[in-house]
Amino acid sequence: MSKLYLATTLGIIGLFAIVGCSTNRHTAPSEPISITPEKGKVPKRTWLDQGWSKEISENFWFTNQGSQIIPYNWFVWLEQADSTQLFRHTEHMESLRYLPSEASKKNPGGLPIGFALHSNQTTGENWVGMTCAACHTNQVDYQGTKILVDGAPTLGNFVLFFDRLVTALNTTLNDNAKFDRFARNVLASKYSSSNKNNLKKRLQSIALQTADRQQVNALPEDFPKDFTSYARLDAFGNIQNAGTAFALNDLTNKNAPTGPVSYPFLWGTHQSDVVQWNASAPNTPIVGPLVRNIGEVVGVFGELAIKEAPFWQRLWGKHVRYSSTVDMIGLGNLESWVKTLKSPQWPLEHFPAVDTEKAAKGELLYKQQCASCHKIVPRGKEHEDYTANQTLISELGTDPVTANNASCHMANTLILEGTKEHILIGSKFQAEDNAIDIPVNGVVGLVLKDLPLALKAGNIPERTGVDGERISAIKELENLVVHHLKKRGKRADEVEADCADGVYDGGVYKGRPLNGIWATAPYLHNGSVPNLYELMQKPEQRVTQFWVGNREFDPVNVGYVTTAGLNMFKVNKPNGEIMPGNSNRGHSYGTDLNDEQKWQIIEYMKTL
Repeated sequence: MSKLYLATTLGIIGLFAIVGCSTNRHTAPSEPISITPEKGKVPKRTWLDQGWSKEISENFWFTNQGSQIIPYNWFVWLEQADSTQLFRHTEHMESLRYLPSEASKKNPGGLPIGFALHSNQTTGENWVGMTCAACHTNQVDYQGTKILVDGAPTLGNFVLFFDRLVTALNTTLNDNAKFDRFARNVLASKYSSSNKNNLKKRLQSIALQTADRQQVNALPEDFPKDFTSYARLDAFGNIQNAGTAFALNDLTNKNAPTGPVSYPFLWGTHQSDVVQWNASAPNTPIVGPLVRNIGEVVGVFGELAIKEAPFWQRLWGKHVRYSSTVDMIGLGNLESWVKTLKSPQWPLEHFPAVDTEKAAKGELLYKQQCASCHKIVPRGKEHEDYTANQTLISELGTDPVTANNASCHMANTLILEGTKEHILIGSKFQAEDNAIDIPVNGVVGLVLKDLPLALKAGNIPERTGVDGERISAIKELENLVVHHLKKRGKRADEVEADCADGVYDGGVYKGRPLNGIWATAPYLHNGSVPNLYELMQKPEQRVTQFWVGNREFDPVNVGYVTTAGLNMFKVNKPNGEIMPGNSNRGHSYGTDLNDEQKWQIIEYMKTL
């Protein structure tokens, strides 16, 4: 055995000692899941060629990633709070703008796209959780045709969905007739007075847990109740609180999620050098996607836990233990599909044809006005890596709340105080520190906790170095983790200096290639601009309120119809001041062009 191999082996053993043993492996369901037909009508949809087969799309929709909301069979039979209609009924889920789907072997409960079955790794119990398809799949309607777009931002209203779920659970708990119907369906052949009483106790416990999550992520009282609404969510805020309040088991250790963003589109994500709207996360090969995806699961019921290690383990260097319901193999599969996803092309068979003469003129203008931030990527090169543009927020002039919250929110570090922020490297946690570093610490802890499993999820082959020595894949993954953390730490240090002096002059937002941009309204990072036409207007002339939640497409202005919808998005407060988080100002590039030139650029963007 070489000294190098011995040192590597001992290093990995030591690393396992620090972060603990694995719990995030696949577990078979505790009992067979029978197919329960969907309730209500599922619409017929047209598919676009995005490089996926229908089988891959369905795998993407229903592959578990480790999210746990409530037990699966509960969700199948839960009624809405104010009626006997099931919560999962297609009419109800469509009203929340989630996508009804037919029951199948991959979707036994007849749940909407993006709601998947997860078998808990410890107990084997079946839960329902969200997968990334719930937030990154959409339906575009035009003159009676319903077009499904994989990887597109959802119009879903996550906060309203969760509020109604909490109310439905509580109502079921307190309405005897409703609970009896629920119990008979859930327990089926096992229904008895004893089992019914035990189910009620469990329901009370889980209803309380969901209500806790609702309160932790509640908005301040002076915010409108529909602030988050359709087509956007403060995912960063939810991830922060998943770490600070839930992983550290202190529900008061939280920050209000007041920086909602439009859900980003997925095509091109794998190829970008950085991810997140504020470009805060380096997309380091293998590690970047793992950290990105685990963080996403943690934000949608991934149940991250960071606990103090037993005293005897602390004596030999193990300070904390990390555990989660995250399914790394599921995440690895999801990422493998996403990296092959192509952007959707303007569907000529359904939409009005593009004016090619106008688009050709627009292409020249786009190269002058837009391409320095939003590079043009030919369709044949969509799967090549690229460097995303990062523009200072002070230059963009767009709403800074999202970036400010992500970087400047603080929280108590509790049992993490005195440990390294990024486990292997970084400064030590102070008693109060940047909130986002806590879930990042937890996510990195989960990766390091089971490097062989992370290796399998990332599919790193064993390599040979320049000297002919075989390179341990596990050691290479460890090196990638360190590299990733150094890059992330450097960027965080730059932005945290802004938080300290109160002058937010170092924050950035990311500019992506605009392939498929037609299918991703509303626009700007916070969804404050309804269509491309409004985006081309001078910021002070843009509309300050418009309907959201409408699926009907507007092929002229390029966005959704805004004359009717499910909720009114309002840029301003009742007193006329801009609502923090809702500003539609900034991004004035190209707005000095004349109307004819603006329409030419819009016509060209239909071809991207």
